[in-house]
Amino acid sequence: MKSVNHVYEIAKSLTVRRTAVHNVLRNARKTREFKQYVGREDETVEMAEDWIENYENDSHHAVEIYDGIGHKKRTIIVPTTKELIVQHCIVEALKPMFFRGMYRHSYASVPWRFIRSGNDKPVFFKDVRGAHSGKKTIEKWMKDRKNTKYVLKMDIRHYFESIPHDILKRKLAERIHDEKMINLMYKIIDVVPQGLPLGFYLSQWLSNWYLEGLDHYIKEEELHAVYYIRYMDDMVIFGSNKRKLHEMRKRIQRYLVEELGLTLKDNWQVFRFQYYKDGKPYGRDLDFMGFRFYRYKTVLRRSIMLKCTRKAKRISKKEHPTVYDARQMMSYKGYLKATQTHNMYLKRIRPYVNFDRLAEIISIYDKRRLKYELCG
Repeated sequence: MKSVNHVYEIAKSLTVRRTAVHNVLRNARKTREFKQYVGREDETVEMAEDWIENYENDSHHAVEIYDGIGHKKRTIIVPTTKELIVQHCIVEALKPMFFRGMYRHSYASVPWRFIRSGNDKPVFFKDVRGAHSGKKTIEKWMKDRKNTKYVLKMDIRHYFESIPHDILKRKLAERIHDEKMINLMYKIIDVVPQGLPLGFYLSQWLSNWYLEGLDHYIKEEELHAVYYIRYMDDMVIFGSNKRKLHEMRKRIQRYLVEELGLTLKDNWQVFRFQYYKDGKPYGRDLDFMGFRFYRYKTVLRRSIMLKCTRKAKRISKKEHPTVYDARQMMSYKGYLKATQTHNMYLKRIRPYVNFDRLAEIISIYDKRRLKYELCG
């Protein structure tokens, strides 16, 4: 377990501040507080150094949102632009640590692989790990019918809200030997009395990193699962023996309680994955990451399909779709292309939207924004 040093100074470096400010300001937010920094990127980069050195949490009001995909109400804390830029600086400085021991088949909140050269210049290369990459992995594994006979599916109870601060802080202190960075991160974590603040950029990285030990426990150190995949706190293990999967679940539960202060939800499942006998299907499909996996095909989760078709109909009624509409619909296109849903597309999507036109709307918006940024 290699520790990291001098990351506070890296977070304050001009290169990292520029990267953080650019990443934050390119994602338009509609708040008045955000708009005061738009078009002032160089000035904001200079101010960011002082924000890091004199960081204090701003006052927040919790906002309740409805997660249409997960069918849950979630309480989030929306960070101010200053807080968001500071969090981006921290993440940029700590990406080598986050990536160093990351499990290969952890597929949430991992947009880019990152390395840092000796002259303090960040170097990026594409290694997007999202739901679509996870889907391809599962489809590849399903070809091994022997070791994908049964499925263990589970997730952690109230994961974000339940992470104990004492264990998280101890783990951070063991890895980060930089007192200033540790104190800065503790301030951000302590914005809530328990767990991680849902809605903070730093939280999604810390929550993924917090389960790093569990990943290696399941895959390498103790359980030696053949096929194991995690999407944030949702976990799936394939196996050839139902009894062994039940035993794995019990040992994972003990590890979560004893090492991480967490518990599994009671809705865990062990079931026979879909198979065919005499030309007839038996067993169950796997609902995971927004997809429904069958032995020989993958389709959209019903809730996502309904959101997609309803969005298409709303766009068709607008004379001038917004760039937000276009981006949202183009993201659904990614799901459609990745699944066997062509008939649904022809019937429920194609009559209502023109993806070429939506792509043009996005292109025009991006060109105008780039021109505005270059012209100041």
